[in-house]
Amino acid sequence: MQSCLDTFRDLAAKMTITEPAFTRGPGYWTQPSDERIKTIFGALTNINSQRENWYSVTSYIGEFWCTISNLGFIYVCIKHGSPELLFAGIASAVSHTIPKQWLLTVDKIGVLVVASKVIRERQVLKEHPWLLLPVALAGIINFSDSYLARQHSQTWPHVVWHLSSALFADIFLRHAKQEL
Repeated sequence: MQSCLDTFRDLAAKMTITEPAFTRGPGYWTQPSDERIKTIFGALTNINSQRENWYSVTSYIGEFWCTISNLGFIYVCIKHGSPELLFAGIASAVSHTIPKQWLLTVDKIGVLVVASKVIRERQVLKEHPWLLLPVALAGIINFSDSYLARQHSQTWPHVVWHLSSALFADIFLRHAKQEL
């Protein structure tokens, strides 16, 4: 039991890094010198939340692939008329475009708004308990994304998380409409 706890502590210690896993290059919205800014609207996204080298594709989008992958949420929102998903998709796209900590907080609020939608529609989960499997899978993908980004500088898991979560939202909302 003790060795298991030691292994867990070692893993947890490795997940908090002090050096960025990705480069934080200059772009339209931020400069490397912004790293010193600590004000609420000026602080850059925390290094543990960074998912790509900034501005590597274009100087106007901080994390290009993470931004583009939010189109899945926008598509599902339009398909099902879900304002919650629209808010979450736009908040995520903006926070990946402009890497500021306060926008990341808005992004996380978007996730909570979508989670509240699932809670409000819990009857769908009662009638289709297998829908909990995609929710669990999204959690596993999200954990894997955090680990692989922080430890191995991998970008693709976050893109996979966005696209798979949009797919899972589509499946859930399809069943929610059938319940009406």
